[in-house]
Amino acid sequence: MKVTKLLLSLVAVVGGLLLSTTSQATTTHSARHYNSRTLQKNAQVKTTLTAKATKAKSSLVSKSYQLDRYATLNGQKYFQLSRRGKTIGWVNQNYLKRQSVYVLPYTYTSQLYPLYAPNACEAASLKMALSVKGLATKTSLKQLITKMPKSKSPKTGFFGNPYKDSPKNVIWTIYPKPLTKYAKTYDAKATNITGATKNQLIREVKRGNAVVFSGAWNMDSYRPYHVLALVGYKSGAFLVADPYMKKSWSNKVQWISTKKFMPVYQQRHSRALSIR
Repeated sequence: MKVTKLLLSLVAVVGGLLLSTTSQATTTHSARHYNSRTLQKNAQVKTTLTAKATKAKSSLVSKSYQLDRYATLNGQKYFQLSRRGKTIGWVNQNYLKRQSVYVLPYTYTSQLYPLYAPNACEAASLKMALSVKGLATKTSLKQLITKMPKSKSPKTGFFGNPYKDSPKNVIWTIYPKPLTKYAKTYDAKATNITGATKNQLIREVKRGNAVVFSGAWNMDSYRPYHVLALVGYKSGAFLVADPYMKKSWSNKVQWISTKKFMPVYQQRHSRALSIR
């Protein structure tokens, strides 16, 4: 009888230890503070953390992925990857490569075609930023414009007419605070980062987050107030997607040196929001 009780106790202890070990091994943590990574050619991917790893499809290799979660399993660190909001799977950190050039998986949107809305740069830039996370892909630009809060002051909503050119020396726009509140209806993690420094903007992009910011067409300081999307970074330059582009124009998305970018951005009071 005593032997039986002892055996049962041992089984309970061992079982508890195994359960505890498994629980610790599969506990996951946010990895959104890590920079994006690409997959190596020989990468192995797991659909779940404890599933059997299989070779990654060639179509997945070399693309940029956001790191969503991380966990330690059998002494190895694994990261859960996603692209355009779609989870790819879990990958051992040894199969991940650091990047020197970051280009987010955006979908370009123009405010001039097929819908002509010369003062809808905020909505068009927001749509591009949301596309990086796979959000609002089936929402038209017109729908985004229509649902955007309107106001007599850009501090509380969109001021002006998005379908007409603004009067001379008048700025029709919406500031980051109300725009962020609106963006949260599509992305709960949207954050007003007005005042962000160059390093903070770089950090957002490296982590896979597009930024909607105030600047100027072609980031030329003498141009009128404008809102654009920040969708990439490499040493000394930001990749800027400008919605105010006609279909035939080729420079819709271009690399702008940080030396040219920052003064114009700062002149516009460093207004920005991040889609996280």
